[in-house]
Amino acid sequence: MTHERGVIEGLGVLDLSHLNSPDELAAITRISGVGAVVLPESLAGAYASIPVSDVGATIFVPDGLKPRVHVGPLVVGGDGIGAPDELLVVVGVLVITGPVTGEVPARISVIGSVFAPRGSEAALGRVFGGGVGTVTYYRYQDGQDVKMLSGQVRLTGGALANHTGEPGDILIAAGQVIITGEVGPIGYRQILVAGQLLAPEAAQRELETRMDVQGQTVWYRSGDPRVFFDNVELGPDYFGLLDHPISIIALGDLTIGAGVTADLLREHVADIALLGDVLAPAAAVPAIQVLATTITGQIRVVDGSRG
Repeated sequence: MTHERGVIEGLGVLDLSHLNSPDELAAITRISGVGAVVLPESLAGAYASIPVSDVGATIFVPDGLKPRVHVGPLVVGGDGIGAPDELLVVVGVLVITGPVTGEVPARISVIGSVFAPRGSEAALGRVFGGGVGTVTYYRYQDGQDVKMLSGQVRLTGGALANHTGEPGDILIAAGQVIITGEVGPIGYRQILVAGQLLAPEAAQRELETRMDVQGQTVWYRSGDPRVFFDNVELGPDYFGLLDHPISIIALGDLTIGAGVTADLLREHVADIALLGDVLAPAAAVPAIQVLATTITGQIRVVDGSRG
């Protein structure tokens, strides 16, 4: 709740499944900036009268089902997903590590991504509903291990060798995955990524034969990626202190400070990947356009015009 009476905002999940009557819902005057709202199907009419904005998904719980809400990655075996009288709600990533042989919930709603073994399509397809996201069915074999990584993950190329595992293992990474250093032999049969993958261009051919990516893939050129997760400003002093070319990867907005020239950028930057906007002096814009391998936002010069 905010300081404004009856207003709910800025939540990952708003679980209202415990409410029983429209009168209980009447205390809420507005909902904003919520990833998912969960409430009884019988209150759909009352919910429709509430002003709602920036809500990722609304999940209605049918009468007679028990809601089970999980936030974050959920890893389960195929013999233990849930009971037939449940509604499973996952806000994040659902990973099913083996063939679906046991009971499943009456409904599964996932706000995010689902990874499940091939052969489970029939059992799962009939219960998926009310969610937003993608489903990937991976190749399964007996004895394989499924390793799960989530959040902002930084891996060395050597970590992909999976020295303590078996060649048939699977690596699942959800979030922002950054692979640095030289990539040698890969010890995973499959690498599944939900989110953003950043990896050396030199390893692209080897990785692509094993990868399935739901999201964005960035291949950087240098051996030294500099990753900025938030908005950042880089000035001439920063570039002047570099003694070798780097890759700039900006996951937020990038500001190139006054005094940064095209020559300075070409000398110290191998490539730029922008997953936000960039603001730069007019003289630096052509170099940014040449160096940028990925741009999802806009390039703007200092006076605000579009580059």
